Amino acid sequence: MDVEMSPEQMALQRFLLENSVEELSPEDAVYKYDSEAEKAARELAPWEKDPHHFKHVRISALALLKMVMHARSGRSMEVMGVMQGKIEGDTIIVMDSFALPVEGCETRVNASEQAYAWMVGYSSTLEKVGRLENQVGWYHSHP
Repeated sequence: MDVEMSPEQMALQRFLLENSVEELSPEDAVYKYDSEAEKAARELAPWEKDPHHFKHVRISALALLKMVMHARSGRSMEVMGVMQGKIEGDTIIVMDSFALPVEGCETRVNASEQAYAWMVGYSSTLEKVGRLENQVGWYHSHP
């Protein structure tokens, strides 16, 4: 007996198959932050000698969901945010993301001094509550 799937379920299954999405066990340590390992990786900084050093990106479900929701919230306006995470070998691991308060239009987004000040304040707050991940990149939408 075939089970009928809704269009949303079919779209999700297609996305998972086309993007080789794999389920990770809760014990998977890839999304755990180790400040000593991160410090060692940044001191080596092989990307400074080789601009093609990074070959892979892994994005947590949390970060992906937050970025997609942010992008969709902009509707026809472009949005921008920052990705936080760590470096492991030739892989950037995105563990979280946050939206930036920037002004966007249909074709671009402009980060003002306010946005930079907000980023510094947000990073300081994260540090105070024990979230020590570094900023590893930024994202923006193309509506």
